[in-house]
Amino acid sequence: MRQLCFEYFNRGGMFRWMGGGLMMLFPILLIVLIFYFFNKNDKNNNIENVTPLDILKKRYARGEITKQEFEDMKKDIQ
Repeated sequence: MRQLCFEYFNRGGMFRWMGGGLMMLFPILLIVLIFYFFNKNDKNNNIENVTPLDILKKRYARGEITKQEFEDMKKDIQ
């Protein structure tokens, strides 16, 4: 009996499936991490969505330009 139990666990026995499961888990985890990395960068790179008028409005709101300069630049943009 002791010999039978030893051979069962020595050859993998009930824990044999864990090796295959862990081998499948690694590529899945790698794909998820790559997807997360690229998705996170897309959210931070929204500079392309900012229009010149948006930049002008922000500069006016921060007080970098006067109302007259804002109106003149707005006419130039449009």
